[in-house]
Amino acid sequence: MNKEIEETIQETITRFINKGVYQTKIIPTESPSVVIWSKTRKCLVGGKDQPNSLEVIDDGNGNLRVAYDNNIFISLQNRSELSESDVKEINQSEGIIVTNATYGKPYFRFGFIPN
Repeated sequence: MNKEIEETIQETITRFINKGVYQTKIIPTESPSVVIWSKTRKCLVGGKDQPNSLEVIDDGNGNLRVAYDNNIFISLQNRSELSESDVKEINQSEGIIVTNATYGKPYFRFGFIPN
């Protein structure tokens, strides 16, 4: 009988750091598979304890509107291992969003933050 592995988000972050990922490149989430990233606010939005996904946008002429235009969905993917090239790519990127929702498997589950 396989015992499912359960770890805290901090333990998950520690696994990424131990593989060589810079701590400053990691943003944790409790979301299991898809998150919403605000390209203008540079943060996760729309989830528990996160800012609203709606954003007030100024058109430059004094007119304001509410929109989702600056948001992007990020799918968190499973990887069984992180190679040296994965770590290098992560450390040279804008960063990653990680979750500990790996359903009992020792995966590295993350998605890249778009630039």
